[in-house]
Amino acid sequence: MSEQSRWSWARWRAPLVATAAILLSVAAAACTENLDGGVACPSLCPSQDEPFRDTTFDAVVLDTSLAGYPTLGLSSTLLLANRPDTLVTRAVLRFDQLATSYQPNGTGALDSITTVDSVYIVLPLDTTGRRGSTPVTLELFDVDTTASDSVASVVRSLFRSDRRIGSLTLTPTATGDSLRIPVARAVLEGKIASRSRFRVGLQISGGSGQLRVRAFQLGAGAPTLRYDPRTDTLYRPIILGTNTSISNTTTDVLLSYQVYALTELGSAGVTPGTLVVGGYPAHRSYLRFNVPLRITDSSTIVRAELLLTQTRSRFGNANDSVALIPLVPTTTDSISNLRRVLDLAAEGAFASVDTAALVPSDSGLRTLNVLALARTWRTLPLNVPRAVAFRIGLEGAQPAELRFFSSEAAAGLRPRLRITYLPRADFVLP
Repeated sequence: MSEQSRWSWARWRAPLVATAAILLSVAAAACTENLDGGVACPSLCPSQDEPFRDTTFDAVVLDTSLAGYPTLGLSSTLLLANRPDTLVTRAVLRFDQLATSYQPNGTGALDSITTVDSVYIVLPLDTTGRRGSTPVTLELFDVDTTASDSVASVVRSLFRSDRRIGSLTLTPTATGDSLRIPVARAVLEGKIASRSRFRVGLQISGGSGQLRVRAFQLGAGAPTLRYDPRTDTLYRPIILGTNTSISNTTTDVLLSYQVYALTELGSAGVTPGTLVVGGYPAHRSYLRFNVPLRITDSSTIVRAELLLTQTRSRFGNANDSVALIPLVPTTTDSISNLRRVLDLAAEGAFASVDTAALVPSDSGLRTLNVLALARTWRTLPLNVPRAVAFRIGLEGAQPAELRFFSSEAAAGLRPRLRITYLPRADFVLP
């Protein structure tokens, strides 16, 4: 370096060093000063960012379990069981409008049906629901009556030997995807001749067994009545789906009574301090939360978990893994009828929690991810309760239940929310 260059650098070095010292002092002050007017320091100095906050608290302000699911007539499957130590059910199929005429050889003319042949009740089965490796008898009964047969006790009284109209001996685990149960010809001929209804009761007897019947009432895969309009084989069989006629009623009620189940022996239901999901008849559980607005509206939620303590259930298929399926209630607090609230709840349409598989006979703390649900709370109007509900997989088609401690239980067993969140702050320059 020349003498002149060394002289120039010496001339400017002192001011540069002073300027650098001032800048370092300003930066240090910016990172330590408490600025009431904004949040520039966390933005400019990452080491001073607002930390994540984690809280676990008793957020449930209302929890309860409601019975009677699925709604009568709206289940896609029907559980027919004779398990005397656990579950005993019966079923009713209604064929209120019978075909009384037919077309001989496909001609346009109609002839009245005076005799029938090959009369069967055909039941499509869900083979995953079969239980029982020893022979049982599937019996059919005429359960038509002039009494009020919307009363369960009246219908039950008609399952007796003098009304038996057909039967089939089978081994449940050896059945295929459908059953054909023969019906006494004379019974159906009499119904057709008198223009009467044909209402059939089904039950399993003579041993322990269970069948899951497909009960779709619209389209294929539903129980049917099948019979030939003549005693020879030259005519196509008549196949009828379930139907019913009830005066002065709604379509929902008509659907309810076409195919339905009767419970003789079921689960114990709700006991003090517990919530029940599933069972037979099935329950659904509802939980409503009170979460501070500083968390839901003024923070970014990065983790949200519902902590439930499971207690053992010995009912039904206690050792089978079952799905716990979330429902998201979306009604306002103007609807106080919780049955109506659950009927209108969305299943994964707007927000969801993780679907968990649990074993009814297990116990202990269960952690359910509700992050997707919790993040929607800030977008909801204040008159929409922050809540979640649960139903069991194959509701009404399996005898399994999950039991949890409710908010009435001891402090360490109650439902709780665990939320990790980052307080939200607007960027403001100092």
